[in-house]
Amino acid sequence: MAGMLRIHFTPADFLRVRFARSPDPMWEAVLGLHVLTTSVDRLPARLRLWRNRARGRARQPDVRGAFRLLHDLAPSDASYWPDFLTPAESEEGLAAGLRVLRETSRARLEREMREASRHRPLPAWTRRLATGDRTLLDDVAAAVGTVHGGLLAPDWSEVEAAGAADRARRMEALEEGLGAVFASFTPFVWREPVLSAAYPQDVTLRLRGRGLRLVPSFFCHTRPVAIADPGLPPVVVYPLRLDEPHAVHEDAALARLLGANRARVLTALATTRTTGGVAMRLALPASSVSGHLTVLRNAGLVASERAGMYVTHRLTPRGRHLLGHLQEDVGRPGRR
Repeated sequence: MAGMLRIHFTPADFLRVRFARSPDPMWEAVLGLHVLTTSVDRLPARLRLWRNRARGRARQPDVRGAFRLLHDLAPSDASYWPDFLTPAESEEGLAAGLRVLRETSRARLEREMREASRHRPLPAWTRRLATGDRTLLDDVAAAVGTVHGGLLAPDWSEVEAAGAADRARRMEALEEGLGAVFASFTPFVWREPVLSAAYPQDVTLRLRGRGLRLVPSFFCHTRPVAIADPGLPPVVVYPLRLDEPHAVHEDAALARLLGANRARVLTALATTRTTGGVAMRLALPASSVSGHLTVLRNAGLVASERAGMYVTHRLTPRGRHLLGHLQEDVGRPGRR
């Protein structure tokens, strides 16, 4: 029977609300696996498309083995999976999250695996994990890394671009106050001081001054997911609202508007960081490249910063997302 997640705020909690800058790589690894094992008719259109692309990758032997191991710990139909799979430190990147996962204490492993066994029967090998088997824990960390690298990485620019667009919407809502931000979260209902959403069971999360970290997710769908252990820093992962089908068409139109040389500059930034480096790579005048970079920066596709005597440039999440569309367009038969 469906329940509700109810998050209770105190005045102190409003000062400690944090919005993640982008989707979390370790949460996305687990939730991406869930997409592959969820009935297609329960998925939004964007995830059906991703699932079709990713199923071939999932058949690679190393990814298939990692998939099985993680599915044992965190199946898509589980009402609980161990929190040690998604450490808070992964907000600093996949490497930081995997390092902390490998350092999970025996006491925590035992406690969380015991809790998991209360919700569903577990495979026999997980009993060794609960005893603190470090080799097995390394295998779990390696499986998360393999799933991320083999299954998600080819589409990670799309994931980051979707996260950047979501963050922009939240920041725009923030002009009307934090209450307006909470009201903008599609899966949630905001009735001060409680943020609530449909959930597999009834869960009450009392923040008690600890604040809340809200993390967007490309692969989460339908309803949010919260850290289960009330003793851990409160984290809620919520599904990105990507209900704007015209966005992809806008990107394709923008790619056509860029023109040949500006598109080449954007492509070169995937591996080159300075104006001179781009100019040499493309055999274009540095002044011409500088002008293209200015246009791309003003469009939010490139970010620039000074590093000593040089100015370095990098693609923004939107720039990486657009670059993916440009490369797909070039790769289609009859296009060049």
